[in-house]
Amino acid sequence: MIKFSAIAENLPDESIREMNFFDSSFFKEPSKSLPTPAQVRALSKDIHANPQPQPIIFEEPKVFVKFGPYVTIAEAQCLWMIKRAFGDEIPVPEIFGWRVDEENYVFLYMELIQGQTLQDGWNGLNSLDKSSLCGELCQIVNRLRRLEQDPSDQYIGSISHQQLLDYVFQSCSETGPFLTVKDFNDWFSYLPQLRLSPSKKYNDPYRHFLPDSGAIKFTHGDLHRGNIIISSSKPARILAIVDWAQAGWYPDYWEYCKALYTCWYEDEWRRDWVDNFLSPRLREFEVFAEYTMAMGSV
Repeated sequence: MIKFSAIAENLPDESIREMNFFDSSFFKEPSKSLPTPAQVRALSKDIHANPQPQPIIFEEPKVFVKFGPYVTIAEAQCLWMIKRAFGDEIPVPEIFGWRVDEENYVFLYMELIQGQTLQDGWNGLNSLDKSSLCGELCQIVNRLRRLEQDPSDQYIGSISHQQLLDYVFQSCSETGPFLTVKDFNDWFSYLPQLRLSPSKKYNDPYRHFLPDSGAIKFTHGDLHRGNIIISSSKPARILAIVDWAQAGWYPDYWEYCKALYTCWYEDEWRRDWVDNFLSPRLREFEVFAEYTMAMGSV
């Protein structure tokens, strides 16, 4: 097991507005510098029309820049932490630094991964390729589960002990952190009734199906094929798991529920493959689906 507390002591300070990771591969050449936010803005075609602008790719130097008003430093902290905790055992883009500009847009500078998403390459894969990739995913998830909180400081929340960022909760102002799984489950189960008048509130018939005694695990929170980068060569292999924006400490059932939530009900990925790399939690997902539909999150 890997103790998160030992890594958290050195977690990069999210209050710093300009951070360079000088020990990253980008800065092996002392003369190199990251593109400025102004340079990124100048290349963006949708920054004024899209609250989540498309990332900008710099071919020389090879840098991928994710930016916008909803991008968070917590995602950079996750990438930093995973590299230091697991090395190359869990493939993620190397983080080079971040910037926060005068409009409070966050700019994350990271390694450019040359490959295609599993979503784009899926139809070109045969069953052996798909089985091999799901086997890789299973190993990656199991390794991630080796990260453990200090028993005296357990909580559900972001990596920096702040509120969770998850699209399921996007209309909710209070999202933790929570001290126990029960606290989280009580809160999550109440969300469908949050905006109901007192006269319309009801006794929840599903709450008791959410387990309050489960473990808290570090969770990617958005494991769909668009966030899995694979090689174009044969046999295909996983190059990186990307988009850790929704990652954090969650009940152990959350990863499975979110993985099913991100794909169509009759999709082959959901029907035949997700259960091969995540432990099925079907009862919890049925409750999850009821709540998210009631909240209008689908």
